Amino acid sequence: MNFKDPFGRQEKRREREYASLRQKLPDAGVTTRADAEQLIEKVGKRGKYGLMFIIPLTLLLMLLIPEGRIICVATGTLVGLWAYITSRKIQGHVQRYIQEELTTDSDSGSAPPDDAG
Repeated sequence: MNFKDPFGRQEKRREREYASLRQKLPDAGVTTRADAEQLIEKVGKRGKYGLMFIIPLTLLLMLLIPEGRIICVATGTLVGLWAYITSRKIQGHVQRYIQEELTTDSDSGSAPPDDAG
């Protein structure tokens, strides 16, 4: 029994998210390991650029609206955390997709040729 998720709700949600992504990736043209690794890099860059946009915007709003600093910081923090967590989650799902769907079966499933005579 997992004390953080006693009823398995989070695990079920993660499985639904992964299943949805697994269905969409081939339609998006991600059919090779290189495509998937490129997608992981792209998602990571988008997450970084998102944070590079959110942090200065939050600081600017704090300067422009001194009465609302707490609200600006709270909102900026929440949006930044959401962007970071979402990008990491997607990267994890794509990594799982690589491991489960894009591995070559020829390496693990076939027996080596019997050349010893």
